[in-house]
Amino acid sequence: MKFEVTTHIPPEEVIRKAEDYYRENTGLQVHERGDNSLEYAGAIGVAKIAAYREHGHTTVFAETDRGVGFDVTDQTLRFLHSIPHV
Repeated sequence: MKFEVTTHIPPEEVIRKAEDYYRENTGLQVHERGDNSLEYAGAIGVAKIAAYREHGHTTVFAETDRGVGFDVTDQTLRFLHSIPHV
């Protein structure tokens, strides 16, 4: 599933918050890391988070490999709701 939200916090902070959230709330491990992106993988699925700054706001893109249920998609939605939205 794919999701997109807009926030006022910079991409670096979004990625730091993602690292904190996924470390504290899931059993997922970092699979790949980019400048402003992370990919997590584990028993509950795969999540990709990317953040880009444009026009004074940060757009956060999230993608998971599963549908809604108590798995990586639900955790990703919880993470997205934990950051301030514009």
